[in-house]
Amino acid sequence: MSETLTFHFEGALADNHKMNFYESARFQYAAARLMVKLAQFRSTGKFVKKITNNSNFDVLLKSQSDGSFNINVEEPEQDKVNEDFINISISDLIAYVSERIIEKIDETALAETEDSGQSAPTIDSTDGTATSALDQMAQAAMTDSEFLSGLPGQVQDLVKRRVAEFYREERLKVSQSAIARIDFARSQKLVAMSAPLLSEMATALRRSADTLEVTSSNHGRSGPILFLDRRMAQDIETAVVDEDITPILGDITQFNKDNGWGKLKIENGAKTLSFSIPYDILPTMKQTLIDNMKRDLVYLQTYFVRDRSDEVIRLIAVGILPTPAV
Repeated sequence: MSETLTFHFEGALADNHKMNFYESARFQYAAARLMVKLAQFRSTGKFVKKITNNSNFDVLLKSQSDGSFNINVEEPEQDKVNEDFINISISDLIAYVSERIIEKIDETALAETEDSGQSAPTIDSTDGTATSALDQMAQAAMTDSEFLSGLPGQVQDLVKRRVAEFYREERLKVSQSAIARIDFARSQKLVAMSAPLLSEMATALRRSADTLEVTSSNHGRSGPILFLDRRMAQDIETAVVDEDITPILGDITQFNKDNGWGKLKIENGAKTLSFSIPYDILPTMKQTLIDNMKRDLVYLQTYFVRDRSDEVIRLIAVGILPTPAV
């Protein structure tokens, strides 16, 4: 059975059943290229630079109701005759690349909304951290459809973002054995191809909408795999993910073992960068990372994420090397 992906816009022009034509066109073109290239990768383990009639997999645009700005697409079913390179849905591949390109939510996010005057409801936390309080709100939103409506707007967006991370993490966990077929070289190519297309998709959040939520539906079940607000979209538009992996030595000062977010001091403590570990490789990296944190320095294999001035603004950690002898 084919799977349906829904790109759902809220806020700004979208609330008035309108979108900026130019922004919408750029979004659809980028989203279409991303899905076709992911379908190619799923089938053969690679993708082509130019999409021609022969390489255009049949991703279909489904009809939508009047006044709706849900963009519904139906991914092609996998070939039962010729075995595909990887037995996985395109939604799972979107989860895979999003996990590497989209910055993970950090431990200060909820506290920052309270500083802005948008108080979140008090929820007892098992360890007293803002992140676990946010996690509990996300879990509540996943089980109670009315929970979100009682939250302030900015807190709602944070919860939706964490809910999407939860669903994404679950999909990656279920598809772990299939994902294991994506080696370092293929992963590098996937990230390099997907990052600029996700950036192009973020164009729709300039004026047309305030948020974008990508939801996957299959066999009567649905869940979000990606959530973007305007700030996240601006970060994606201006950020460039390096195509090559770079080792970096640093002192880890914070690490959330549940979602892979952390902070790393480099340059003898002169600079601190946030990093995230994709959820599908977090189980294999977590204990090694914790063991290495007992030393002064940890040697991470990372993708650098840079701003327009080429400054490194965050890291995507994908491996750990033995700490070199000083």
